[in-house]
Formats: sequence, structure tokens, C-alpha cells
Amino acid sequence: MTWQEFEEELNTLSQKIDFTPDIIVGIVRGGLVPARLLSKSLKVKDMYCLTVKKVGEERKVMSEIKEDFNNKNILLVEDMLETGRSLKVAEDYLLNKGANVKTVCFYVMSISEIKPDFYLKEVEVLPVFPWE
Repeated sequence: MTWQEFEEELNTLSQKIDFTPDIIVGIVRGGLVPARLLSKSLKVKDMYCLTVKKVGEERKVMSEIKEDFNNKNILLVEDMLETGRSLKVAEDYLLNKGANVKTVCFYVMSISEIKPDFYLKEVEVLPVFPWE
């Protein structure tokens, strides 16, 4: 995928988002570039990142965000979902902080255990994003 193709996908995805976030949170690593570009596209200045790691068979949030998220609208961003477990753990973390959370990614694999609130399409093959 080229940067131009990605920008076209970003524009399409941005138009699908019918939610006004106060804050955007990107999941490290894959969600950082999309989160930054969505923050620009959606005109959201506040942005954070959240590290989620696989520990054994579990996913765990490995970073702490000190911001008060109580009653804030958060858009949680990942590049794509394979199983979706990291997104779910990050979403639960933000919900436990009192946030109103919507999730977004570009693509979802058919093996994913969850579907985000916003995404472009289901894919069978992992895409190679231009920042990889």
C-alpha cells in the first residue's frame, strides 16, 4: 500500500465516523500513525497512546494514562484487527476510567473475535502499511 492509497482509505474511514471525540488514543505500535492522521482529519487536538502487550496468552495494558477520562468521548485507534484482543483490553481500560469509547481500525480479519465501531472492510491477508 502506498501513502496515496492509505490517504484515500483514511478519507473514506474518516467519513464513516459519526462520533465526535474529545480525545484520540492510539494503540502502540500499529495505531499510532493512523491515530495521528485521524486526529488531524477529525480536528481533535488531544491525543494519547496506550501500550498493550501480549503476556503469555493474555493481553495487558502496560502504560498508564493519568488524564481524567471520566465522561470524555474517546476514539480508540488500531491499524487493523487480527484477533481484536488488544483493542478489547485497551477499550476495557478506558471504560474503567469512565470514558465513552468508540473503536476504529482500517481492516478486520475474519478471525477477529470482535468488530470495531468503525472500519473499512474485512480482509483475509495482512496489508503492508506504508510506515512498515
